[in-house]
Amino acid sequence: MKRILIAALVAFGLASGAQAGDKYPSHPITMVVPGPAGGAIDNVARIIAEGMAEKLGGNVLVLNADGAGGTLATNRVAHAAPDGYTLLFHHIGVATAPALYAKLPYDTLKDLAPIGLSTEVPMIVVGRKDLPPRNVKELIPYLKKQGSHIMLATAGPGNVSDLCGTLLMWKLGDTFTTIPYRGSPPALIDMMSGRVDLMCDQTSTAASQVKAGGVKPYGVASAARLPLLPDVPTLAEQGFDFQFSIWQGLYAPAKTPPDIIARLSAALRDVIQMDSIRKRLEVYGVTTVDPARATPQAHAAFLKQQLKKWADLYKETPKQ
Repeated sequence: MKRILIAALVAFGLASGAQAGDKYPSHPITMVVPGPAGGAIDNVARIIAEGMAEKLGGNVLVLNADGAGGTLATNRVAHAAPDGYTLLFHHIGVATAPALYAKLPYDTLKDLAPIGLSTEVPMIVVGRKDLPPRNVKELIPYLKKQGSHIMLATAGPGNVSDLCGTLLMWKLGDTFTTIPYRGSPPALIDMMSGRVDLMCDQTSTAASQVKAGGVKPYGVASAARLPLLPDVPTLAEQGFDFQFSIWQGLYAPAKTPPDIIARLSAALRDVIQMDSIRKRLEVYGVTTVDPARATPQAHAAFLKQQLKKWADLYKETPKQ
């Protein structure tokens, strides 16, 4: 009788343990975002988080950890418990940071487990509304003539607008005077006030000011015009070969159990294929990626390629 009771207890314990493991998530998941509330990546993250919560059957809370070009948020997740309850939603900055900063408190490949890519956001070049050039054809010679007199606004060192602005200068072979801000909103406010001249920003952030007439749009850095801004031509169709979009993806701490990574990735793929999610993202000029890119394997390979690309690009650039 005693042996039967022990066997029953063991069986119950094993069953309960398996059942508990199947209950992930049993409490809220925190999605860390490297940007301020209301910012471009925050808007996208909250939409993705809502979809993930629906698919996972639990709460997904967004935590904003702004600063240091996104490295603070990345470091927080890189050293979090690998239990699937602390995730990172980051953009291209996760791949450019190692090239921009001399020393990081984490190793991108060793400390993060890619879950999958989710979205892409094209960039747009905008200027103060009284900037003389009327289009890109007039803008390029104007910028070359003005050189360092051009005040180029960015959302801060390491931010995607800073990266885009740097690439724009390299493309033109010029050096402007860079004015860093804590995020895009204050930079756009100063542009509307005429304090800065130019900015390369995410369409998801700048679109509202473009529509309101607060800033002058020169062109979107995408292959085709955007439904969000159908009257704004691409830079390419104006003869300026410059395309640049910001990709975004989801990560967990390294050593997170493979079954949890697989479940999160499956949920992410489901989310980016939901019509309701796509329509909400389109409002910000954001598009979802092909679901085949939203797998751990595909994203890991892409991340390695991106890390090498930006490391090579920044080899001769002074570290911050």
